Amino acid sequence: MKVFISVDMEGIHGAVSWSDMEGNGHQTVYENAWKELSWIVEGINRSKYNDEIREICICDSHARGEGIPFRSFGDSRINLIRGYPRPFYMLEGLDESFDLLMLVGYHAKIGALHGLMDHSYSSSCIYCVRLNGQEMSEADINAMLASHYGVPVCFVSGDDILEKEIEEHFPIPPIFICTKQGLGRFAAKMYFEDNLKPKFVEGAMQAIDRKDTFKPLTLAPAYDLEIDFASTVIADAVSVIPGLERRGGRRVLYRSTDMRSIYRMIHAAAMLGGKFAAFT
Repeated sequence: MKVFISVDMEGIHGAVSWSDMEGNGHQTVYENAWKELSWIVEGINRSKYNDEIREICICDSHARGEGIPFRSFGDSRINLIRGYPRPFYMLEGLDESFDLLMLVGYHAKIGALHGLMDHSYSSSCIYCVRLNGQEMSEADINAMLASHYGVPVCFVSGDDILEKEIEEHFPIPPIFICTKQGLGRFAAKMYFEDNLKPKFVEGAMQAIDRKDTFKPLTLAPAYDLEIDFASTVIADAVSVIPGLERRGGRRVLYRSTDMRSIYRMIHAAAMLGGKFAAFT
């Protein structure tokens, strides 16, 4: 059995703003991410299926993928994917050989009321991401790419607003650990580690023990990807990508039957669009 763990930072306990990850407090947030992962590893080790697990792949999936301290978890099955850019970004390395996916430190989609640091792949240039007409979060889209490989999501952690989105969008919701309550984009009611650690350990253990409960999402035969950008100049720039159709001042459309192509297009648009976010 193989377990893939994708780690973002906005949903990590203690973090309320991006300055937490870029200023004097950034080491605290990254250390907190390492702690959450260590609790998850402890829970996996307590699972009745622990002896069947031969690999645990952790993917540092925030910004340039250089946040998680490169420090051993004391488990030789674990490896860490770091760095940027990479074709499949938050799920780089995931394929059909994996059995379960965990999403750690995730956040609500752009525009979510009280969603802490709400955004969808790019806080600077993307205003909305829709797939076949439905607004999508990073957790939604990452789960769909995983489903392309037949891999279900078994565990998610983040704020309470994300928890509501997960409950609405997943027919069989994964184990969810709430790390904080969103009060606004940069404000939250926080939970301390003495409260969170036992929940993470138990949640991770249950996620593995109940592995057969979770199922991949049902994929559509074809996809219409619509991206609304923060400004028209971003759409001007991104619309030069072959295959994209301009559908309005700030909107582009991309069609594909392959979820991998959809995923890579989102990241191509975010990478190029980000270069024009402050263009005047």
